[in-house]
Order: sequence, then C-alpha cells, then structure tokens
Amino acid sequence: MPRLISRRVLSADDAHGVLHGPDGLLSPRSDMVLEQPDDDEPTPSPPDAAPAWGPPKSSTAFVAVEGPVQHYRRTVTVTPLGNRLVVVTEQFDYQLAIPVWRLLFAIPFRRALVRERTIPWWHPPDRLTARQAQVVALLATLSVVAGFLGTLLGQTITFAADEFGVGESAQGLALGLARFSILLTLAMAVLGDRIGRRRTLFGAAIGAILASAATSLVVNLALLATVQAVSRGLSHALALLVFVFAMEEAPAGARAYVMSMLGLAAGLGSGLAVACVPLADLGLSAWRLVFVVALAFLPVVVTAARRLPESERFEAARRRPPAQTPEQFRFRLCLLAVTSFAVLVFSAPASQFQNEFLKEQRDFSATKITVFTLLTVWTAGPGMLIAGRLADVRGRRVIASLGVSGGAVFALWHFTVAGWPMWVLIAAGALMTSSTVPSLGVYRAEMFGTGRRARSNGLLGVAGVSGSVVGLVVAGHMIETYGYGTAFSVLLMGPILVALLVLLFYPETTRRSLEELNPEDEEGLW
Repeated sequence: MPRLISRRVLSADDAHGVLHGPDGLLSPRSDMVLEQPDDDEPTPSPPDAAPAWGPPKSSTAFVAVEGPVQHYRRTVTVTPLGNRLVVVTEQFDYQLAIPVWRLLFAIPFRRALVRERTIPWWHPPDRLTARQAQVVALLATLSVVAGFLGTLLGQTITFAADEFGVGESAQGLALGLARFSILLTLAMAVLGDRIGRRRTLFGAAIGAILASAATSLVVNLALLATVQAVSRGLSHALALLVFVFAMEEAPAGARAYVMSMLGLAAGLGSGLAVACVPLADLGLSAWRLVFVVALAFLPVVVTAARRLPESERFEAARRRPPAQTPEQFRFRLCLLAVTSFAVLVFSAPASQFQNEFLKEQRDFSATKITVFTLLTVWTAGPGMLIAGRLADVRGRRVIASLGVSGGAVFALWHFTVAGWPMWVLIAAGALMTSSTVPSLGVYRAEMFGTGRRARSNGLLGVAGVSGSVVGLVVAGHMIETYGYGTAFSVLLMGPILVALLVLLFYPETTRRSLEELNPEDEEGLW
C-alpha cells in the first residue's frame, strides 16, 4: 500500500496557521477525497503541564467517506522540538481504486494530496466514489478493445481491395453493406435493457473478437463485408453498452469528463489498430495478420468480466414497474437521430476513404499512412480532455456546435491540399472533432430514461449507420466522378445542420442528474 509522508519544521505561530482554519491540516478534506475524523483514533490525554508556546505532541487521523480509494487514512502528527518550533508530519496511507490504469494516475494523485486542497485540473469536476472509479476504469479498458475492433476494417480495406482486385466503388459498397451490422447492435442493445449491461457487453466483446479473427480467413470482398458486419455489430454493441454503463455510474458533474476518458481509451485502441497496419506491407495478403491480433484482447475481456459489477441504475430500474413513455421521448429520439445521421453522412466517408486518398492521391505506403495517422490524430487526446472538463463546468452546446462544424471544415480542407498543410489541417480537424465526443455524445445517455437508454442508443445507431451508408455510397460515386474536394463539400451540409440543431433545440444538461432530466426514473436514489 502506498505511503506518503510530508514533514515541515515550523514556528509555533506558523504551525497554528497551517493546522487550524477551514483549510488547515486538522480540518477534513473535501476535494478529491471527502474525509471524516477517524472515530477509532484515541484522543491523546493532555499532559499536566503543556508547553505554553505550542501544542503537546498529538496525532489526529482522518479516513475517507468518499473518493477513488479502496483504503485511505491521513494522520497529522505535531511534535514539539523546543525553542518554539514544532514538526508537523502529514502521513497518507491509501490505495487507489483504479484497476488497470492505476500507474497513470498514481503520480498526479500523490502530488495533489500534498500540494493542493482543491480539485486539480486533471481530475473530474465532481468527486468519484471507489465504486465509480473502479467501474469507469474497467469500462475504459473495454473501450480500448472496442476502439481496436471498430477501426480494423477502415484501416485494412484498401489493402484487401488490392488482393481482391476491386476499386473505390466496390470498397464503398462493401463498407456500406458492413454498416448493416447495426441491426445486430440494436438487438444487443435491446438485450442490454432486458437482462443487464454487464452480461450483454461481455458476450458482445467475446463474439466481436472471435469474428474479427475469422475475418483473416475470407476469400473475397463480399465475405469480408459479411464477417465484418458480425464483428462490427458486436463491437459497436460493446461500445454502446460501455457508454451507457459509464454514464449511469458517473456523477452528474463528471459525465462529460468520463465520456472523454472513454473516448481517449477508444482512441488508444484505434491507435493500436493503426500501429498494426504496417503488417500489410509484408505481402499482398499480409493485411489478414491485423485481424488475428484481436485474439490478444481475449484475456483482457475475461479479466474485466470478473471484476465488473452490474449497473446500479439498471438494477433499480429492473425493480420498478415499467414507466409510461414520456411526452418528450419521441422528440428527443428524432432530434438525436437526425443528429446521428447528419454527422456520420460526412464523418464516415471522411474516415473510411482517408487511407485510399493517401495511398492513391498522395502515394503513401502503409508505413507512411501509419506515421501520418499517428502524428495527426494525437491532438484528439487533448481535445477530448479539455472539452470534457469545459462541458462539465461551462456547458455543452457551444462546444459541441463549434466542434462538429469546425472539425468538418478542416477535414474537407485537408482533402484539397498536399504537403505539410495537409498534415496541419487534419490535426486541427482532429482537435475540433474530438471535442464533440464528450460535449455532444453525452446527450445520448442524458436524454433517455434507464429502461430505454440502451435500446434508444441502438436506434440512434441505426440512424447513424443510415447516414454513414448514404455518405459512403455518395462519396464513393462522387470521388470517382468529381474528386475528393467536391464530394466532401456536398457532404459538409450534414455537420452544418447539426451545429444549428444543437444551438436551437438541445437543452443544457450540465450538472443535472439523470433522474432530473428523465422524471420517469424514480427520484431520490442518487
């Protein structure tokens, strides 16, 4: 168990200021950790003649009431030295309740304990409980798996097309057909609302990994699209249920932050998939090796399955009688469905055809494509992190509107230039677009009650896939006929429409509980 000790030699007057007052060491903390005095700690008996210049040697202990820690104890000891000097010792004994990612947070948490009595910039605006920290960490791990599996097809189809001897139109059609995997995603989402988030998402994870590995055995593009439809349907169901689960566990003032963490984890998974693309340079059929790598995630999924509990909100909803459909449900569903369609009508072809653009129009090899991708998408990480915090503190709508429109404009622009401006523009586009992950994506959980949350997101997935199919087919045809710039100029209307919808019709949901936003859920539980 980590132990952190801080000692200071102070004058009696300075020690009084450090120890007492609202932010003094002898006051319970209320930042990353909410403390209370340890009732089991014996109170030292005062000596017969205490020094007139300061306190006798004493020790005061605090334990955690709430915070991302499994065990926590802070002990403050004051030891007189004489000559009006005292040694103030503050000792922390704690264990972070963050599996898998503990090392990432260990040093920042350790420094913040000693240096600050406010919530640091890297921490969510609202404090997490030990359960919430554990659940979010495990779900972030599963987001890595979902991000990896969801990226494979887009990164490899151009190399598969070379082996099968087909062009851009056939690729666009195959990618469009693979999008019908959303029907499987929707079925899994309905199942998640009926039998639980945990069981469904682990079934989806294992099935997606096995189907991905099976993709390495296909003999033509049609079979590739079919097998990937299964893998993508299950991996999207995994991502959907991870998202719903995380939003149900996150505190009201940290949902966008948690969303950004899931986005960063999914981005890591996508980066791992991109890093595997150079395997395609080993030979005409070497792209198949990328799909075999998916099997390495099976132990990760099994380990997470053993530690992840069921969603508390789902358990509470299952005990309640079914609620009537609220009046605002249909309006919210239609609003978010139009948003999903319009966003993906642009972003799906922009993402899927980028490797083809780099390979055919800019003569990039598989290795150079990987370098380009890794050096230009890194801005998405800071973008998500900053936007997640701002969306929880300042509000969601302006950030979402600027992100979706600005990101699309930069993405369009990069298709029209070459050289270093192309690299800069796509990096700026990634920064802008990533801000929509926490600011716009969080509405998909906030706008629906617990009993309908997963299936509603499944229906939104259908709308999004419909948009991506339309975008891929239109883009595939227009690229061959008119070129990349014209094709994506037409499709840009989708993100512009979304920016207007967000500003005009979306409510501001910052720091409002899911029960407040969805009165059909029982109140007073959280």
